[in-house]
Amino acid sequence: MSQASTAVADAQAAASTSDCGGLAEGTRVLTLRGEQPVQDLRPGDRIITRDAGAQVLRRVSIRDLSGAAMTRLSPDSLGVGRPGADILLAPGQRILLRDWRAKALYGQAQAMVPVSRLIDGQYIAEVKVTRLRVFELEFDRQHVIYAEGLELASATLDATLDASHHASVKP
Repeated sequence: MSQASTAVADAQAAASTSDCGGLAEGTRVLTLRGEQPVQDLRPGDRIITRDAGAQVLRRVSIRDLSGAAMTRLSPDSLGVGRPGADILLAPGQRILLRDWRAKALYGQAQAMVPVSRLIDGQYIAEVKVTRLRVFELEFDRQHVIYAEGLELASATLDATLDASHHASVKP
């Protein structure tokens, strides 16, 4: 592959994740059945949300990425158990901050922030992945879900990418 075509492929991969949210395969999400790997979730599963209790998952959108930039959060980088393990998130994945960071970045007690805004290069860093499957959990309306000890924004059915960028898991 030439350098020019590599640059084009890199730009396409970056565009596919920079504005989008998503959880990497293996990320554990809190459900009524306890923490479950995101790749095991199906429409109809009941996901625990911060704002509305248990909610029915409507769709799981999947994107297979290669050469994409993701954001890696080290364990405890946002506080004890936040996250509980290394986690990879799409740069556009929004995270609920309810600490000094919300006050420092937005002048508010809490704020929903794209995870890429938190990159410090050490504990929260941009990493390039060779291949990765990313999942977006979609509900009738946006909720705050729990994944690896973090509070993350879900996707909504009306705010998904066009079908050429992802596949849906059917019940």
